[in-house]
Amino acid sequence: MPVFIGALIGALISAMGTMVGRVLISLGISYITYSGISLSLSWAKDQVMSKMGNAPSMLLNVLGILQVGTCINIVFSAYVAVLVLKGVSAAGSITKMSIK
Repeated sequence: MPVFIGALIGALISAMGTMVGRVLISLGISYITYSGISLSLSWAKDQVMSKMGNAPSMLLNVLGILQVGTCINIVFSAYVAVLVLKGVSAAGSITKMSIK
């Protein structure tokens, strides 16, 4: 008898989960996962640093005196901090609720 009750409760919980999902979808509420955020951020940083490396030596000296490399690192660190506050996971993806 307890096995039957456990199976019945398990089936009801499973049915409620799919029913709740269907109700949310019918109301136009869904979850969207954006992935590859950390990859695109590291790509952008690599592009900026490589473009700076192709500059003439006189310009590189001026940029070194102005600490532009440090400024770029600060800006990208701020982007990472904002993404962490928005809920980016360790895999570099973020899930948001969307209402249509």
